[in-house]
Amino acid sequence: MGVIGLGRFGALHARVLAQLPQVELVGICSRSEERVGEVAATCGEPRPYTDPAALLAAPDIDAVDIVTEVDRHTEIALAAMERGKHVFCEILVTPSPREMDALAQAARASDVVFMPGFLERFDVRRAGLRKKAVEGSLGRLVSLYGRRNIWRGILDEPRFELYPLILQPGIHTIDQLLWIAAEEVREVYARGRGIVDPARPDTWWAMLTFESGLLGVIEQSWFVPNRQLNWCDVRLEIVGTSGTAQIKEPGDATWIWTEETVEAPDTYLAPEVHGRISGALEAELAHFASCIAQGRAPLCTLQDAHEALAVGLAIVESAERGAPVSLGARS
Repeated sequence: MGVIGLGRFGALHARVLAQLPQVELVGICSRSEERVGEVAATCGEPRPYTDPAALLAAPDIDAVDIVTEVDRHTEIALAAMERGKHVFCEILVTPSPREMDALAQAARASDVVFMPGFLERFDVRRAGLRKKAVEGSLGRLVSLYGRRNIWRGILDEPRFELYPLILQPGIHTIDQLLWIAAEEVREVYARGRGIVDPARPDTWWAMLTFESGLLGVIEQSWFVPNRQLNWCDVRLEIVGTSGTAQIKEPGDATWIWTEETVEAPDTYLAPEVHGRISGALEAELAHFASCIAQGRAPLCTLQDAHEALAVGLAIVESAERGAPVSLGARS
């Protein structure tokens, strides 16, 4: 495998792939030679690249992990599939339905595994709650609630300027509700509000009505005051006729108090244990590798990403129009 994009998360991906027994990390790529060298030293010294095309041309690379800025995803993924390489692509895959269609067509034509990175599907807590919801342990589902309030400082990063903020990282919340409901959304009604920039909403509330009448509510804003405790305030709640389930982040699994700060370290998504990155990130990338080796479809598909994007864009449209937006039945 090869990794393209070596920001904080790309570097984590490289470390995880280097430690997986079924994977050989052959190459890593960043536009910065210095950054490639830094990351290579942490993951077994794979071949360094500064040009994605050169990495994709390597005959000993079977699959590529794309962790670049969102606006580079489609071009790199299409080039990879043209060479018959399997693709893992971080979310948001693309904010464009047209590009999503092109990716799906290329994946079918080249017969490769294409897996979007819905990381939270591999969190043991969320996967467990979803199983209970789908098997009926909570009774008939009544409502779903997903909250994702983010540290204000992240809003200023250039990578978030290219698309509505509800699409990233809000696409994770959208996917969680769709995954748990296991049915289609029929209507979206949303409101957005721009506090930092009135022309760019940074606060969103949306209500989803699913085909059975199940209601889902999404809350997202960008005003967690600082990073001393945690960079986000996340909630997931499932209400059924026979039970209720909740997840909260930061949770109370681990707290560290010092004279300078209070911390709630990540213990589920990508914690480091004895020098090894574990948790949902390791499970996600191991799943991708296993799907390639076994020739089977991944848990997260481009169709899932397409459906989450459709709901996200409907949220944007509803907020702009001030009216509900209907979604057609899946073709």
